[in-house]
Amino acid sequence: MKAGKLSAAVAAVLICQGSMAQDQTALEEIIVTAQKRAVNIQEVPISITAFSGDYLEEVGIETIEDVAHMTPNFAIQKSAQLTNNRINIRGVGSAGNNAIEPSVGVFIDGVYYPRPGSVIGQLVDIQSFEVLRGPQGTLFGRNTPMGALNITTRNPGQETEGMIQVGAGDYDAYEIGAMYNTALSDSTAARVAIKYSDREGYAKNILDGEDVGARDDLVLRAKVMFDLSDNLSMLVTADYAEINSGASIIEHLNSTSSAAFEGRNTAFFGDSPATEDSYDWKINQVTDDNLNDEQKGLSFDINYEFANGLALRSITAYRDWEANASISQARVVGDLLTGHDHYQTDTLSQEIQLLSPGGETVDWMTGIFYYQEDYDIYSTTDLEPDFCAPFIAAIAGPANAGACQAFTQVDAGFSDFTQELKSMAVFGQATWNISETWAATLGVRWTNDKKDGDFVAHVANPIMGLFRAPESVLGMERDDSKTTGFANINWFAAEDIMVFATLSSGYKSGGFNNAGSSTALGEERRVFDPENATNMELGVKATLLDGTMRANATLFRTDLDDFQDRAFDGLSFIVLNAGEVRQQGLEADISWAPIDQLRLVVGIGYLDSEYLSFEGAPGLPGGPTQDLKGERRVSSPEWQTSIAADWSQPLANGMEWFVGGAWNWVDEQNVGTSSNNNPQSLQDAYSVVNARVGLRSASGDWDVTLFGNNLTEEDHCLSIFDQPLGAALGALNPADNTMVQRCALGAPQTWKLIGSYRF
Repeated sequence: MKAGKLSAAVAAVLICQGSMAQDQTALEEIIVTAQKRAVNIQEVPISITAFSGDYLEEVGIETIEDVAHMTPNFAIQKSAQLTNNRINIRGVGSAGNNAIEPSVGVFIDGVYYPRPGSVIGQLVDIQSFEVLRGPQGTLFGRNTPMGALNITTRNPGQETEGMIQVGAGDYDAYEIGAMYNTALSDSTAARVAIKYSDREGYAKNILDGEDVGARDDLVLRAKVMFDLSDNLSMLVTADYAEINSGASIIEHLNSTSSAAFEGRNTAFFGDSPATEDSYDWKINQVTDDNLNDEQKGLSFDINYEFANGLALRSITAYRDWEANASISQARVVGDLLTGHDHYQTDTLSQEIQLLSPGGETVDWMTGIFYYQEDYDIYSTTDLEPDFCAPFIAAIAGPANAGACQAFTQVDAGFSDFTQELKSMAVFGQATWNISETWAATLGVRWTNDKKDGDFVAHVANPIMGLFRAPESVLGMERDDSKTTGFANINWFAAEDIMVFATLSSGYKSGGFNNAGSSTALGEERRVFDPENATNMELGVKATLLDGTMRANATLFRTDLDDFQDRAFDGLSFIVLNAGEVRQQGLEADISWAPIDQLRLVVGIGYLDSEYLSFEGAPGLPGGPTQDLKGERRVSSPEWQTSIAADWSQPLANGMEWFVGGAWNWVDEQNVGTSSNNNPQSLQDAYSVVNARVGLRSASGDWDVTLFGNNLTEEDHCLSIFDQPLGAALGALNPADNTMVQRCALGAPQTWKLIGSYRF
């Protein structure tokens, strides 16, 4: 760790109190539920960033990706397939919707959401959004080795209220949302929230003149609260969400191109996918991608309070997620291969928690968690018109092209993966309030994960055997058990300054590779081992300047053993255990309201990353395996900073105008989707600037806001990956182990106008 930079960053966070004007205004109190109790964030001795739902709505935060732009050491990495995102905390996250377990747990209203693809839509009617860093398994039902997103939506109340919101923007974007809350009786209330958004694609395809990347989202949630007695209540929640989308915008990176690649493509198809500018939102390639992502769920949250103050909570949830994705795999001018993936996940979870009354010498909670998941992935590959000829004719000869054409072109290769998971966990945590200023916490968790899996791959057209191997691995099994823990001590050095130290451990079960490969993996490589995390933290939380400033900072070191990473084989990714990696650094959050009209929010993240061991790491394109010991891992920028400022000012007629801006800067990082540390996948440092301006009524019942995002039109790649079928298309240079690279672009400059009316 670079001590000089860390010292400077810590000094910036621990700002000394000074003389201030007399019109200081205390910050809004942020209440979080990370500890299973409603507590002021300044009293929670862990690294946590939290935002209220009101703040998210005010500044135009609509997705988890938007939250990541404001949160240190938290990021969303996108890929070619929109449903295949990676949620990263401290530079670590599980890749997409393969059968790997998430590194970051996502919990919405206490319910665990298992797959990243099922949480990429709109945030609607949010009460609070908490980003918890470090293992959280002694308080949450499912394992959370790197952290958790704890999202709470608003519950029904007895007051009748509603909201209607409409918006429009460039790229033919529009959105409409509504919320209605009402009492059904003296003991029953209901709340419904819905939002629909639609826009055209950001990019233009030169090849066919069509727009690329259109998307529409629908989110619907209904809640009914039953107050069955003075000490018994039940909350029933039903939700539905759907995303329909075209392609991610995948540009050809001119800086990595070669004459061989462009010449061979021109010879095969009459043109090359290269364009004049790698960041101009113009592509020249076959792009017939589409996605339908649908999820629904039902949960029952029952709370009972005993006469002695003990609280019993039961959360029963069923969730169903289904996604159908088609993707043009080669991304060149020729129409070669289309992959179709069908994902189906059904989950049933039951969590029971027992909490002490709180405010005693020892506060404790304990729980049990049962989780069952059935996960099916069915993948097929169609041979498109240009595959057999001219592509196969050129690389394997006319005879093979004839053989290619003699067999089926539809479902030329396909694979079927099924997995059943049953998990049981017992967890608990107790805090000893030693004195008014000292407290110590111990937590423990025992987890058992049992998995059964089958994988079968067929090659119906023998030419597909050049890229896909037939394979059958049945009866795969994993039975992993692990005990993990949490130990923390905290001290209030002053009434508003807390110092804490934490030692914790986390765990992620082993699993099975679900994707086909160019060579048969066999059971030995198709099964991968568990991943273990050890985490140390030293932090401070300070409320300063008469309550107008919160300054929180945490130093951390996280070691991951048998880290689960992946390698690219030309068409798909293979999960492997990557030795040991260390992620250490600093995260800091500062909020300051020096006067009534002004609010500042600052986030700082520093990350020092190193593989402590990684023999047999994936090689550079066309090269042998590597030893990456001492190297930095991907998706780990050294510095990340965000600054948001908001100013509001009343007018003479009682109305209020407001203006706000946000700047997010991300340091240079390798954003490659394979863990081979290819230097071609380096993304230079970049910054994104967003702003808003608006008008609010005197009563607050309506407001109109103009939002502008990426105002400086910053060019950047969210991920970079090898050209598919690179060797056959002339993209590989074996002399220097380089490959033509593809870039998943970040969003361009956009504008939208949103109006809200509350009643």
